[in-house]
Amino acid sequence: MARAEIEWDPSNPFDPGPCISVVVMNSPEFIEAGRAVGLEFPAPHPVQALLDTGAAVTVISKTFARFCKLRQTSAGTELRVLGSKYLAGEHAGAISFPGTELRTFDLIRIVSADFEKEPNYACLIGRDIMRHWDIRFDGRSKRVTIID
Repeated sequence: MARAEIEWDPSNPFDPGPCISVVVMNSPEFIEAGRAVGLEFPAPHPVQALLDTGAAVTVISKTFARFCKLRQTSAGTELRVLGSKYLAGEHAGAISFPGTELRTFDLIRIVSADFEKEPNYACLIGRDIMRHWDIRFDGRSKRVTIID
């Protein structure tokens, strides 16, 4: 059973929320097939991701999706955010959690959207991933525990 602990101070208005380091990239099979025909892919690059219980799916910034050369599967996925509709890209990719023993999701639907003026994270971990975990938010100890 894998376990990860994250520090989070819910009483600090400058704390962006419970964040975890992630690596988002194409699936290993897609990278291997692409390299076989001469395509190049950037080295894995970790970014911060917010655990977002309000997000149904995992979302990454469009800028980071382009940087990763993440395979786009659709250009027109509709997201609803605070009652507004938003057109987002849809991708197939892999997500891992460096520095932890949490499982890697080798092929998962990832949506891309603009993260305007967001300096703290480039990814939202949605319920599509969190449903596989036991997550405990403990405001008094300022800790989030993820059990996989």
